[in-house]
Amino acid sequence: MTLKALQGTPAPPGTWFTPAGRLGFALPEMEGRMLVHSDINPTNLILTPAGIRVVDWAWTTEAAAWVELALLVQWLIGSGHSPAQAEKWLAQFPAWTSVGRDTLDDFAALNAAKWEVKAGQSTDGWVHDLAAWTGEWAKHRSS
Repeated sequence: MTLKALQGTPAPPGTWFTPAGRLGFALPEMEGRMLVHSDINPTNLILTPAGIRVVDWAWTTEAAAWVELALLVQWLIGSGHSPAQAEKWLAQFPAWTSVGRDTLDDFAALNAAKWEVKAGQSTDGWVHDLAAWTGEWAKHRSS
């Protein structure tokens, strides 16, 4: 429910990251007017009696709604889902199903390339995890 609500939230007036500024790469299809947290991961979700709360909005981005979902793929893979299972779950969101296959292929490849470079420059385990998970998704998309 929280993710569905976020998918329909336009970015309010203000200064937000652009997709290129946040991710270091961009595709024309990433441009949009929606509020994108861009860092939804287990540490940024808090379960309360009133429901799930999304915290740490430091990377808030104005982009197409599907970008949030594409950034969630890596965390679904890291939680034990296959890329195919992650994509099947994301198919419940209209923003996901509205994106062309080529766009998702390109996004996955660009994101994996970014994390591969970061992993080559870092000894942090979480960076290597993200490189592995994004690489797994990119490989899935290219097969």
